[in-house]
Amino acid sequence: MPSIGRVSRPRIAIALLLACTGVARAGAAPPDATSDVEVKAAFLYNFAKFAEWPALAARSPLFLCVVGDDRIAAALSAVTQGQTIESHAIEASRMPASGGKPCHLLFVSQSSVRDASPLLDVSKGQPILTVSDAERFASSGGMIELYMEKGRMRFAINVDAIQRSTLHVSSRLLSLAKIVRDDRER
Repeated sequence: MPSIGRVSRPRIAIALLLACTGVARAGAAPPDATSDVEVKAAFLYNFAKFAEWPALAARSPLFLCVVGDDRIAAALSAVTQGQTIESHAIEASRMPASGGKPCHLLFVSQSSVRDASPLLDVSKGQPILTVSDAERFASSGGMIELYMEKGRMRFAINVDAIQRSTLHVSSRLLSLAKIVRDDRER
């Protein structure tokens, strides 16, 4: 996996703040590629913080996997380094589109959705929080879709997909999301 260099802790803190609070102004300059990557990584980390995997054994690691974007995988590794969620160590890594390792949260980049579709199909109904920045990901059966709206990173959650899994998603997270259902918005 190519390295993009270490992401500074202050930049990660800013990205986390943006992700948690949605602070960004419409009309502000569009984020550069690096900050966009960091914001997506911060969103992924926060999604994991606001989800529960009931079958996850106490103190077992929480695996966050990224398919198709080495920059996001590196940023997610930097954001989660040394972090825990409810006594679960976090292990973030890149994964090939063909799968091959356990994941609790699976991010598939827009450019890899087609190649990873067998992996996404297998994950449906499983306790795997699926996330992508691909258009219509949530309304076509994925759980969380990242998208841009008026210069801000937003997210949509497919409540039907969440209900098919054994995952629990915090009502706080749901209150911040655009709620979608399979092939229709609400």
